[in-house]
Amino acid sequence: MRPSVPALAVLLLLGPLAPAAPAGGPAEDGPPVARRAGRIEHGGRWRAWHALLPLNHDPGRPVPLVLALHGGGGSGVGFDAVTHGQFTREVARRGWVVAFPEGVANGWNDGRPLTGRRERARRGVDDVAFLSALIDHLRQTLGVDPERVYATGISNGGFMAIRLALDLSEKVAAVAAVTATLPRALAARVPTQPVGLLLANGTADPLVPYAGGEVRAFGRLRGAVFSTDETIARWRGWVGARQDARQVAIPDRDPHDGTRATLATWEATRGAAVARLRIDGGGHAWPGGRQYLPAARIGPVSRDLDLVPLLFDFFAAHRRAAPPAPAPSPPRPR
Repeated sequence: MRPSVPALAVLLLLGPLAPAAPAGGPAEDGPPVARRAGRIEHGGRWRAWHALLPLNHDPGRPVPLVLALHGGGGSGVGFDAVTHGQFTREVARRGWVVAFPEGVANGWNDGRPLTGRRERARRGVDDVAFLSALIDHLRQTLGVDPERVYATGISNGGFMAIRLALDLSEKVAAVAAVTATLPRALAARVPTQPVGLLLANGTADPLVPYAGGEVRAFGRLRGAVFSTDETIARWRGWVGARQDARQVAIPDRDPHDGTRATLATWEATRGAAVARLRIDGGGHAWPGGRQYLPAARIGPVSRDLDLVPLLFDFFAAHRRAAPPAPAPSPPRPR
């Protein structure tokens, strides 16, 4: 059973909203948004986060919150640049809030075995409780809508998004995992409430096998996972999804990238849909994002779509009954 969230001490790093230009890539030339950043004390650590907001954000008018979880070895502050500024553009277009928390030792305790030196640094770190506490904190400080809280992430962050769907279903309405599937270590977990799930995986991913098996991160084993289709089948059973999927072929926007994408969606009878974006020929990368390592190491990036607008469309169809408002946590100087 997930432990209760401990009392929090809050330290805001930045006060007034300020224009944001995330470092790296075309995000610097994207539409104007605002930034807020801070840290919360949790589990004996100061955990950092930053968020992108619309310039006209009003905490008195609740808007959806998306937690964007970076991949292993990455960072929250650099995540949007990996997507070529897709989150910045959607924040400006839709008026949502996107929060980028920072993992411990550049990663998340997503439920898979912690074997490497960097992974072992996360032993004892309860990232489910931390992210639950962060949701409460952003509800208090930014006025986000507790009925519309979502999570997405890539690789280690995608596995963490799946864990949130399993262990924090009372707060999270839907998740989207990119280059990630259900870890076998979490096979016995079942969400207590229906949570929407979208998987976006490439068939040529050399790290997280589309057909399931052992995750191999540059020569190291990182835990066994179910296949994309097995994960989808399990989730459909949990949320009561219909048998027949609606299939949509994504237009081949870039015929030279070697990928083709198809979106399958299973509507649910209990308020949570299940979707699979299959990217034939796609690698371990964010669709429409950067080729952050050579294709020979991670496979190719699909250029046929920008993924974030599709994820936000999926999220917008989901809503969770609001939990009780958290008790305020008093500020404490560090």
